[in-house]
Amino acid sequence: MQEPLVPDAWSVRPRRSSTAPVQLGAGDFTMDYASPQPVPAAFTTIAWRLGHVIVGVLAARNAAHFGAPAASYETWEYAGSAATALDQLKTQLDVWLAGVRGLGDAGLRVPVGAKEPFPELPMADLVLHIHRELIHHLSEVCLLRDLYLHTKPGISGERLMTAKTTHLDPEELHSNPAFTQGVIAPAARTLYVGGQLGTDSTGNLLDGIEAQTAQAMRNVLTVLAAAGTGPEHVAKLNIYLVHGVDAQVGYAASRSVWGNHRTAITVVSTAGHARPGALVEIDAVAIVPE
Repeated sequence: MQEPLVPDAWSVRPRRSSTAPVQLGAGDFTMDYASPQPVPAAFTTIAWRLGHVIVGVLAARNAAHFGAPAASYETWEYAGSAATALDQLKTQLDVWLAGVRGLGDAGLRVPVGAKEPFPELPMADLVLHIHRELIHHLSEVCLLRDLYLHTKPGISGERLMTAKTTHLDPEELHSNPAFTQGVIAPAARTLYVGGQLGTDSTGNLLDGIEAQTAQAMRNVLTVLAAAGTGPEHVAKLNIYLVHGVDAQVGYAASRSVWGNHRTAITVVSTAGHARPGALVEIDAVAIVPE
């Protein structure tokens, strides 16, 4: 997610990079919050508003009324990119709409029950409330997007759409489900992520290849998010492992953070790194959607 332009805005940020009093979420990205809420209320970004709609408006209600998995602000794995957030929104919206369509007239008259603040109200009232929330918050998202468009001369609406990379996997080459043999990146700004070590936000080097690799990959994600892009837009990863470390352990650790985003990759065995004790270094080349 791109860094907000409004000071002290609430947003979705890489874990441990937020200064908000409360950081909600179970994954690599957290959503800013405070309790009690500040007065005046904090400005909330597009990323934050999408998180609210996906989790609080849709996913929690899908779980309460339509048999979807349990969902809460505290346990949700928030999206680290616009594309992932839109995928989450579509998934939850599809579940909600399918559930509402299946209610029928009789189902709309049934009280919502104890899972809602006003249990005696009919399901029709909840449906109306959720649809008002969707109209309200997604209209805000559209407005913020338009304001951004008109404060950035020369950027067209089409260029604001998420850029896509194309994977190349020739039949003549061995197919690997974890990475692709080549990536075609569209014309866009290019981000070169400098080599990231397994150091935390204070500069301390973590212990062991597993911890260092996971942290180095999280650091790469942090740089991507600061540029307004994400792992789905990475064209190339370079991973430099000190000779003798267990590469499989490092690979598993990196996948646990990186996820299933296939990209071109080069892994190199090195004699060592500039910082004593560093076992792995990771850099990346990515496109930045405009």
